[in-house]
Amino acid sequence: MIQSFKLNVQTMGQKMPVYIFRVDDVLIDTGPYSMKNEVRKIVKELPIQRVIHTHHHEDHTGNSSLIERFYSIPQWIHPLGVQKCSHSTKLPFYRAMFWHNRQAFHPLPLKEDVFKTAEHSFQIVHTPGHADDHIVLIDEEKGICFSGDLYLFHSPTSNFSFESVPELIRSIDRTLQYSFQEVYCSHQGYLKQGRKLLEKKLAYLQNLQENVMKAHLEGKTAKEIRKHLLPKNKLFQYISLFENSPEHTVKSIIKEIS
Repeated sequence: MIQSFKLNVQTMGQKMPVYIFRVDDVLIDTGPYSMKNEVRKIVKELPIQRVIHTHHHEDHTGNSSLIERFYSIPQWIHPLGVQKCSHSTKLPFYRAMFWHNRQAFHPLPLKEDVFKTAEHSFQIVHTPGHADDHIVLIDEEKGICFSGDLYLFHSPTSNFSFESVPELIRSIDRTLQYSFQEVYCSHQGYLKQGRKLLEKKLAYLQNLQENVMKAHLEGKTAKEIRKHLLPKNKLFQYISLFENSPEHTVKSIIKEIS
């Protein structure tokens, strides 16, 4: 059984939906702490016995310490995320406003390549680029993929400084080696044609990477490339004080070939 729960986060005039999912007795991600009341109700009322995290970011693990403290439910994350979760977050102001800081918790490291529930057998696929510890969960028999933050948008124009476009390209390509059609995205929810959207994002990022590399080899600077290829800033770039910026997108590609 699969259930989707949409958590509507609103602050500073911006709306940011976050989805968490129940698969049989498993909760995939725990949402931001700013939605603690809604998440606690889900855990309290449903037969949740286990939690698996797509990655350590605060909008995916925000209620994990609460679950650990009050429900003693075992939780898992990729081994690269275990240490990150053992410390409370100290977020930049705008992220703290959206999600709130997360308290430390102590998940177990995922050590197997398969995660099973009563009705599903998921391949665990390591997909860094957005976060070093990011994973997706794929049930080829049922044709579904829980994509965490791998998809988000099919044509992103900016990235965080900690993200890598070349790594994202490799991760999407790796994911598409598996058989699935439907995607459950942590910020878009259920996507019936999710595979096609991931394919569209892959083609977009590959084309962007090719254009950035071509301009870089012609001697253009990152600022010049960004101004030509990704000239517009969106409101979120200003809110984040350009921690999220098109220039980070360009620099992550140039870094790969430098």
